[in-house]
Amino acid sequence: MSDPKPPPSSAPRSETVRHALLEELRRGAATAWELSTRLGMRERDVAPHLEHLARSLRARGERLSVAPARCLRCGYAFDERRSLAKPSRCPACRGERIEAPRFRVDAGEG
Repeated sequence: MSDPKPPPSSAPRSETVRHALLEELRRGAATAWELSTRLGMRERDVAPHLEHLARSLRARGERLSVAPARCLRCGYAFDERRSLAKPSRCPACRGERIEAPRFRVDAGEG
């Protein structure tokens, strides 16, 4: 006979993912792709977790800092972009070679 399955984890998966994201961001700046690779999740699933994490950090007096995405063709910086996901195309030159935004955790609101 085979061993019985272990019981499911009592902690919700989303809490574990957000805690792991926080720990990775405390180690240093990273892109969504780097975070997804380190945590074994899809890149598209990182942005919603980062948005929630940003709200949680504000409550603690910390903040999620975002170095904006940049077009590698013309240098356009996506400074005003609110979405945390990587843009698909540059509005200035229509180039698709976009450097992804980098995220990190900063202490304080400054």
